[in-house]
Amino acid sequence: MESRTMKLYGSLTSPFVRAVRIAAIELKLADEIEFVATVVKPTAPNRSFGKDVNPVRRVPALETANGEILVDSRVIIEHLNNVGRGTFIPNETGARVACLNRHAIVAGATEALVSAMYETRLRPAEFQWPDWVDDQIDKAEKALDWAEGNLDGFSQSFDLSVAALICLLDYAEFRFAERDWRKGRAKLDGYVSAMSARSSIRETTPPVA
Repeated sequence: MESRTMKLYGSLTSPFVRAVRIAAIELKLADEIEFVATVVKPTAPNRSFGKDVNPVRRVPALETANGEILVDSRVIIEHLNNVGRGTFIPNETGARVACLNRHAIVAGATEALVSAMYETRLRPAEFQWPDWVDDQIDKAEKALDWAEGNLDGFSQSFDLSVAALICLLDYAEFRFAERDWRKGRAKLDGYVSAMSARSSIRETTPPVA
């Protein structure tokens, strides 16, 4: 059996874990990473994971080849980019800052949707806060509108921000399928549809759950 030098803790349905898996494939490091299925959610806090891996009990987390634990998808991808000597996060200062800025907007929208998902799926109906849920979903809508208007920045190369954008849209359609997330965003729809043929995207499509 081939030796794997890193361990990735996470869930296959997490958009942040998916972004790391996409990066690993793009950087040709997937064969060096063992995936450790890890459940962490408000109804299953997984305190042993918090004790042994990530004290704030969030995925993804990566155990590196030298045993160091890295948390947060952006930090993990930064590490993989360095190990793979790649440009998934650009090296040139201007391009790097632009990529990270795009990623920050998209990742913030993804966090909002994850929060909305927990509120609507896990919190008892009588305790839910509909206005707050609507606001979280609106953040995602506005981020996708922003991406539609700034698609030229995303389409320069396949980088961290592009992976995060695809993960956001796919997660929105996965968890909030009743909404038409592509309506009025023809350029974004066409771009993401074209990128979906890429092997790193196909291989990381979340299972139906």
